[in-house]
Amino acid sequence: MEFYFVLGGILLLFFVLLGIKEFFSEKFKKKFCVICASVTLTWIILLALNLYGLFDDKILLGILMGHTSLGLFYIFESNASEKVKVFRLPLLLTFISIIYFILSGFEKISFFILIGLWFIFSVIFIFSNKKSKSFVNKLIECCRNW
Repeated sequence: MEFYFVLGGILLLFFVLLGIKEFFSEKFKKKFCVICASVTLTWIILLALNLYGLFDDKILLGILMGHTSLGLFYIFESNASEKVKVFRLPLLLTFISIIYFILSGFEKISFFILIGLWFIFSVIFIFSNKKSKSFVNKLIECCRNW
């Protein structure tokens, strides 16, 4: 499938979902991002086509899936308390790994690295005290001061 068909599909979904969102605005208690929904629906459709051998551009599929994972990461960022933001790196790497596993297959070593990463950050989270607070704060503030 040509790239411009995918762009056109996202554009079409954008306007369809925008219309649905506006038409049913009273039904949606929580608003949703029409751009994110358009991109997400596109890669879900393309992934299904890929499974049936009808779409083979895994680079484009990965880019679109990455957009969704970053959107989920931003939702976490905006809704999480400062205390749990220490888990940003493990969460982002987990999203990236899930996409990789879907597109290229499961790798045990990557899975164990993720488990280890979540374990280390959980220990940091659980045992953070006044002495380690500056280190935890550096983890939390890593993206703010650049």
